[in-house]
Amino acid sequence: MQRILTLSFLAATGLLLSACASLGTPVGLQAGQTVAVVNSLSWDNPLTGKRDGVRTSWPIKNGKIAPEYFPLAQLKQCEAGKPCAWGVMRAQRGAPTLSYADGGVDLAVNVSIDVARRQDARQGETQTAMAIPQDVAALTGRQQVQPSWKLKYGKVEQVELDYGVRYQVCVQRYDAAGKAIDTCAIPFI
Repeated sequence: MQRILTLSFLAATGLLLSACASLGTPVGLQAGQTVAVVNSLSWDNPLTGKRDGVRTSWPIKNGKIAPEYFPLAQLKQCEAGKPCAWGVMRAQRGAPTLSYADGGVDLAVNVSIDVARRQDARQGETQTAMAIPQDVAALTGRQQVQPSWKLKYGKVEQVELDYGVRYQVCVQRYDAAGKAIDTCAIPFI
């Protein structure tokens, strides 16, 4: 009888410990796996006409990722019979709302762009500024989008913004050793 009670106690303790260990693992992930949000903001380079931009990866920590402030960029728009207009874009991605789901992440972001003749940005101790000369036609505009997706791991979603600006996002799992399990087909620019 004593042996049965001891074995029952050990089995119950083992179940309790494994249940506690699984509480720290988000839905749809195996123990030790982590997830990162890979995103990109891109536009046509006004001098070369080629796609330009930035691609970053942000690990999800405690169900959150930090907001992102993209570098200043120049944009150009040309219409037939008119001189081209130029603008400086300041853009950011707000900290998303996310929750783990089976096979992916439910993700809602806030992406905004501000295009004007002159912009400045401060990140930490670094301050940058960019301006379009007064004798050049200037682009102006603000846009904010708040898309939400049920992202499957490795699937890229995107939203088109004004002036040919594109925001892309994907979620990617990593194993316990930090090696990518999924591939996000967002190009490195």
